[in-house]
Amino acid sequence: MTKEQSKINETATQYEYSFDYIQKKLEGKKDSYGMLMKEIVRAGICTECGTCAAVCPVLEWDYVTSQPKLIGKCTGCGICYNQCPRTITDPIQLMGEFKTGYTANTNIPEVIGGQDGGTVTSLLVYLFDEHLIDAAVVTMKDPKNPWHPVAQIITSKDDAIKASGSIYSHSQTVEALMDAIRQDYRSIAFIGTPCNIDAVDKMTNSPAGMLKYFMRAHILKIGLFCMDSFAPDAIYPFFKKDGIDLSKVQKMDINKGKFHIYYDPQGEPIKSYTIKQLDKFKSSSCNFCIDLTAENADISVGSVGSGPNKNTVFSRTGLGTEIIEDAAKKGYLKIEPFNSINLNSVLFLAKLKKVSQYNIQKRKVFIVKDTLEEEPRIETKPEVEQAEIRTTLGAKKFFSVSKAIIEQDKILNISITNTAGYVLEDVKIRIVIVEELFEKRPWVTNIKELFPYETIEIGYPLEEKDNHLVYGNVLVEASTEGFGKIFSRTFKLAPKEEK
Repeated sequence: MTKEQSKINETATQYEYSFDYIQKKLEGKKDSYGMLMKEIVRAGICTECGTCAAVCPVLEWDYVTSQPKLIGKCTGCGICYNQCPRTITDPIQLMGEFKTGYTANTNIPEVIGGQDGGTVTSLLVYLFDEHLIDAAVVTMKDPKNPWHPVAQIITSKDDAIKASGSIYSHSQTVEALMDAIRQDYRSIAFIGTPCNIDAVDKMTNSPAGMLKYFMRAHILKIGLFCMDSFAPDAIYPFFKKDGIDLSKVQKMDINKGKFHIYYDPQGEPIKSYTIKQLDKFKSSSCNFCIDLTAENADISVGSVGSGPNKNTVFSRTGLGTEIIEDAAKKGYLKIEPFNSINLNSVLFLAKLKKVSQYNIQKRKVFIVKDTLEEEPRIETKPEVEQAEIRTTLGAKKFFSVSKAIIEQDKILNISITNTAGYVLEDVKIRIVIVEELFEKRPWVTNIKELFPYETIEIGYPLEEKDNHLVYGNVLVEASTEGFGKIFSRTFKLAPKEEK
């Protein structure tokens, strides 16, 4: 081997080593190319810089379509997604600047057993006891209308304890703040979700802000993590229809993707819903919100990443840090250092909110009716024709499939993930009930393209007889024009108590 060949090999090895090293540090969500296509390319915000293709050995830039395309098998390493100038992957971009973080929970007997770790209530008790505030603006339950929010000015620690607990609806806290200022309170703690915190921050710091030059009141902003807010006039009638007596409800919380409702705050929930089930009751403004962690607060508090009965807390200002640590020193809070936070879970949810800005289509497409209408990428409908029978390819694993019965909505939820590493085109998913040798109620979903490691969910309506769901065997099949039948599996369905 010549010196020149040796040098070339050494350079190649160094490049491969560097690539492998960087790859291990990246997101690795196993769907990064699909995320890049959906969030950036399909949303129309791709800069056409070609960076994704430049750094990935199985991507090349397609100059005809002006977008990246796969020329090999995607491993889901995340390098293309993480180098793109349009994606948001930096932790500071995702959750804002902060001084330090903690996990915290109350050390006050009257607050133990409240919402999550009781950190916000404990901070308010500390602030009142130490005479650091004259009043606080909080959201409480309306005594005349159970679980409807009402913004209140409170002036004592007893009021703070009574106000504990979360209500997952919008509250007009800024109006209460202005009332507190008009009543000449000089030091005010303001508790609010990111949107309300943003309003106060703008009023305080923008050139035209109403409070920018108002020197007679200081406002301490304590922000609450918020993923979604629900419209009371929509979600509470749904709860009532489902047999829930709102006057008996003592607590509501969201944990691990489920909305729980309790009659006994120390007991088991009397009802739990997946967030997806309640999505239709979500406030429309939440679709455009990109702030999970109340980035403009002095102190941000949430339940993500902290474990049971604890809170994740970020101090974003020097004053916020002093307050948290002094409250802990004087026995109001128990705190653990930053490394006790499961930061990945915070970043994951923060990213879900940040990318919502990509999902807003900026362009208007003008089409001529009945001539240029665009076909949907995914279409689900009952089958009207006999499916073509082909041979299943057993050697290659194209799909990962899981199922869940949502009895509340009478739906069988099938989750399908493309594990092939390639874009699958013109995929046909067929779901059918199997009774002995017969099939009935076939349901077909046609997918124009399914990206590597992309997951889709298909809702198959279950049959109901005498007000009870009919259970049995369900066959799930998948086929494509190019490969024929690529998946076939039968699932046995049974009520929860029989599983």
